Amino acid sequence: MGKVKSKLERKKEIQEMYDVYVNAWGGYADEPKEAPVVEIIEKIAKEVDLPPSYLYTIAIGEGLGWIYLSKIGNYKNGKVITDKKLSGFENFGLDFFGDPKEWPNLKRYLPKTYNEGDEFESVAEIRDEAYGAETVYSANFKDLESAIWAMAAVLKQRADRFERDWKTLKYIKPTEDEWAFWTYFYYQRPELAFQRIKELKSYDMFFLKTSNRKKIRTKCLERVAAWRYIQHYNIFSR
Repeated sequence: MGKVKSKLERKKEIQEMYDVYVNAWGGYADEPKEAPVVEIIEKIAKEVDLPPSYLYTIAIGEGLGWIYLSKIGNYKNGKVITDKKLSGFENFGLDFFGDPKEWPNLKRYLPKTYNEGDEFESVAEIRDEAYGAETVYSANFKDLESAIWAMAAVLKQRADRFERDWKTLKYIKPTEDEWAFWTYFYYQRPELAFQRIKELKSYDMFFLKTSNRKKIRTKCLERVAAWRYIQHYNIFSR
């Protein structure tokens, strides 16, 4: 049996493999005070059939980490507070969850008891990105579990859309890394993701050689790298 790699050794290895910055997001879930988040993610990931470590990676990267879990005020009696109302726009990047046009695509991934008025309320937000400001309909959630359910539903819907598209194109099944990369690409920009895999005629994750962290390709690779590093922490079941 070989020597178990240290976190720093594994981080360096992953950085060389993907040539991107490796986020150490496992640090948001490796202490007893953060255990309630791990339990919620494990439960929901099992329900929707996503790797819990991957669901965690995407949720943390979209804001759950540095906006919610890093704030002392969100802890009480040595545990993270899970019954606090929170913004999906700020904490999860769920910019469109409250849009009525999105609901038909998402509700089949959610519990039958999950509905507007109980689990969440639709909220208009101003999103200002490179192409200009726009009004989007996000959501405020009654608690952390409701918000993570929403994140899981969107992520699984995008994963299924990716699978439908690659089967339509008659591509081979993607590897785990390719699945993680393109599922996140679909999470961000589904139409553009489909256009890219058609143009590439493959799942090439390194199609754009750039270190610009604002580019969606770089963001996707960073999520793959962060996911692989989180798995080295052995926090989640898979």
